[in-house]
Amino acid sequence: MSKYRDLAKRALENKNKKSLNENMLYSDGITERMNPTLEENLRRGAHSLADCNIFPEGDIISSEMKLIRERFKEVVNRCREAFQMDVIDDEVIMGVQMKLVAEAIALEQPNKAVLEQLAIEMIMEEFDIPEGSVEFDVELTSAISRDGSNDVPVESEDNDFSDHEEIVSANAQVKKRRAINAMIQGAAKSVNHMFHMVHEDLSSMNPKLPGTYKKMMSAADYLYFVVSDLKKAVDAGSCEIEYEEDEDGIKPVIRARAMVFPVLVHELCKGVMEILSSNGLPTQENVAQYVIDKADFIQAEPWDMRFGPAIWRKFCDAIPDEDIKLKHHVYTELASMEPDEFSSLMKEIIAGTKKGKHTIGEMTKVIKKELSDDEFNETMGDDHFNLEDLL
Repeated sequence: MSKYRDLAKRALENKNKKSLNENMLYSDGITERMNPTLEENLRRGAHSLADCNIFPEGDIISSEMKLIRERFKEVVNRCREAFQMDVIDDEVIMGVQMKLVAEAIALEQPNKAVLEQLAIEMIMEEFDIPEGSVEFDVELTSAISRDGSNDVPVESEDNDFSDHEEIVSANAQVKKRRAINAMIQGAAKSVNHMFHMVHEDLSSMNPKLPGTYKKMMSAADYLYFVVSDLKKAVDAGSCEIEYEEDEDGIKPVIRARAMVFPVLVHELCKGVMEILSSNGLPTQENVAQYVIDKADFIQAEPWDMRFGPAIWRKFCDAIPDEDIKLKHHVYTELASMEPDEFSSLMKEIIAGTKKGKHTIGEMTKVIKKELSDDEFNETMGDDHFNLEDLL
């Protein structure tokens, strides 16, 4: 009998543990629930970021669950406000989303060129991009193609690695790249609601645009948590980076396509973030290709979309308030770190520790000094006097 009592006790403990995890996965006042499959995958750590080695130790629940709890609360409250619902009706949101996209496309049609230019200007201002340093090729279109993108990680055939240690190093880079992809999506998600900053411009084109965008983007964010399988979802945007050479040297070209204006801003942000992240890839071409083949795949994107905004916010919170405009410079330094150093600092950032904030603060000080020195040298010119010449 004692054997069966022990089994019953363990079963009850497991049930209570699951119930506790479920209750703690949701913030107070949030009665909406994620898709059960997503909940279970989150509890088991069965998601595409599980092995990227950036999540700190949890306590009662994992740090991943805490991040998703924070993000889901934000998404729910934003969706409630947009649709003026006390509790979100999932069927209503799923039924209206594509209608909102179609409505936005129709409203944008008379002002496509203006909206395309507005998206470029918003991103240039957000990243403080000097005129002419990046070329933008953008289009609002329903013809979105992602040819060449991999659905799943690519199995390697012959990468011509020099030794096993190089393979180990490359796999560490894959984990880092997975985390970088989530941060890229997180940064892009943080700007695809920036349409409120150009409310007057949009309202002058059509008074219905801001409200339509608000509902459409809030619903899109919410659906990432209530639909478990988004592999067959309609692609609303795409972005490619190319490098072209002109008389001034090699210049990056961001080619972004999107069905609607907020998604175009999202894709442009992804493009700029990808450029900022490029120094984080291995310098050896074969190893870099190995990392991209293993880390960049479509089926990972839904979890990047779910985790990314919360991770990006933790990163921004670690930067001193007075230096938040330098966040993209700090991110570039972070993305350039070796995998071990990167993952160690990311754990501090996500945990919100004093060490993480101190490290980011020190990085910010160095960046400010470098920017100040560059400004001084630019003001003085390349041929400013050398003190030794005067002695």
